[in-house]
Amino acid sequence: MPLAFQNTSSPRQLRQAEADAAQAGADVMVAVLDGAIAALEMGRESLDDGQWDQAGRQILATCQLLQALRDNVDVLGADPLAANLAELYDYAGHRVGIAAVDCCRAPLDEVWHLLREVRAAWFALPAAARLTARGPSSTAAQSWSPGPCSMVPIQ
Repeated sequence: MPLAFQNTSSPRQLRQAEADAAQAGADVMVAVLDGAIAALEMGRESLDDGQWDQAGRQILATCQLLQALRDNVDVLGADPLAANLAELYDYAGHRVGIAAVDCCRAPLDEVWHLLREVRAAWFALPAAARLTARGPSSTAAQSWSPGPCSMVPIQ
């Protein structure tokens, strides 16, 4: 039976394409994490300035970004690091929700520090560990797949 599409790529080209895709996924994950940190910072400033509507929008953006990060943690891979990261994102979302209800800054400060630590830990990993692609033999705790979330904080 003839093939509709014949792949003429060499194994080296395929490996390079896989590495490029892994790098793009890692870049998106960092961008979403940075977006959550930026939204937290803007939310904290808005709370301090008494701009409740603006603070609410930033807190909502933070919650959405945290959920996007949580949704892209590979918890099915039986990696305890992934499970801990998923729980951390859940906890952070809960604390941000408390800040929204109580209009207080302390939970936002706590989550800001947690996310900064996650970011620092991500960049402390060897580059090869950050770029591990999804797959049956994957050990990456988090990789990115597109989701319904906007990655830009609401302004």
